[in-house]
Amino acid sequence: ACDKTLSDLQLDYLDLYLIHWPVAFEPGKGSLNPMDDNNVRLMDTQSPSLSETWTAMEKLVESGKCKNIGLSNFNIQQIKEVLKNATIKPACLQVESHPLFPNLELLEFCKNSDIAFVSYSPLGAPGRSWKKEDQLDLLGDKDVLKIALKHDVTAGQVLIRYQVDKGNAVIPKSSSQSRITENFNVLGFSLDSTDMGCLNKVHKKAGPNGYRVYLCPDFKHSPLYPFPSEI
Repeated sequence: ACDKTLSDLQLDYLDLYLIHWPVAFEPGKGSLNPMDDNNVRLMDTQSPSLSETWTAMEKLVESGKCKNIGLSNFNIQQIKEVLKNATIKPACLQVESHPLFPNLELLEFCKNSDIAFVSYSPLGAPGRSWKKEDQLDLLGDKDVLKIALKHDVTAGQVLIRYQVDKGNAVIPKSSSQSRITENFNVLGFSLDSTDMGCLNKVHKKAGPNGYRVYLCPDFKHSPLYPFPSEI
């Protein structure tokens, strides 16, 4: 897979290469997203252990094909399994994080393990097609808008700056040129302790732990599905 990526990108090495999910799809079906006759995703139930997969990732660093390697969408126990026999520590963990799902326990674990925490969907994926009617919209949240007015910025910029001021890397996504530019312009202000305290409580509007947007329930048939307690 790495060799194909290097070939497709016409590169000699990658700066960062991630295991995107701990789960794997059933191989040999002629598709990257294999489905059965009932449109249920086919998961590989006999894939190598996470530790074995990480050993293969380490060999990519040793061969010079990757400068850094990391994880994405792993839970704490799965990260511990990787760390148990790792000779190269994951450079980062890329996971969903926003005020409705701050992922605080995982963030604390990464800090204590010296693993960079990378937040994806920092705006809470407001345009997702599977959004339920009763789910909150962070861009329209009154507390977020109040903080945005205070700093004369947009709600999106507040949500991105929230990650920056927590010490996280953050990777917002947009197909709009104007919003891409807006997303970069978050270095001219910072959130004070009152702002951060307010944003840290937003998830309680949706329950004790908030809720995850990217549950990917299609993956639940894998023994390595990372969020079984949330389904």
